Amino acid sequence: MSLNKIQLKPRMLADLYANTLLETGTTTVPETVQLKYLGNNQKNIMVIVSHPSATYLPDDELSFLVNILSACKLSLADIAILNSSRIQAEELHEITQGDTKTVLLFGIDPLSIGLPINFPQFQVQQFNKRMYLHSPTLSELDKDKGLKMKLWASLKLLFGV
Repeated sequence: MSLNKIQLKPRMLADLYANTLLETGTTTVPETVQLKYLGNNQKNIMVIVSHPSATYLPDDELSFLVNILSACKLSLADIAILNSSRIQAEELHEITQGDTKTVLLFGIDPLSIGLPINFPQFQVQQFNKRMYLHSPTLSELDKDKGLKMKLWASLKLLFGV
């Protein structure tokens, strides 16, 4: 039997080359985008707002959001606040691909963050293993008791409070 006629079983071949790396060409690894957000995101809850003039949220809206969170037994440590006006479209699309479990959209249309579906305000929507809630801006909610009641009903359903 010559060396050119040796036949190896697939398992033997895999064992022979287990630690061998073959370079087939140059590849570039895309840079991962590090999103800047307010909060610690301990419970993978993303809050997306749009404020061109603020880094994240104006103080009065942040205070209102903290009140909403405390009613849901959450805090700033549990969430991540992103200002969509400070993020590029590609980065917003990545939000829907990450470890986020819940996305709250305040004054943001679901289609604008790259979701392929649109749904009414205050409807808790599941898509791609995530829960979404779309509502008016925090300043609109703060001024309208009817809107607050609709938001609260949705949040109770979403967070089980």
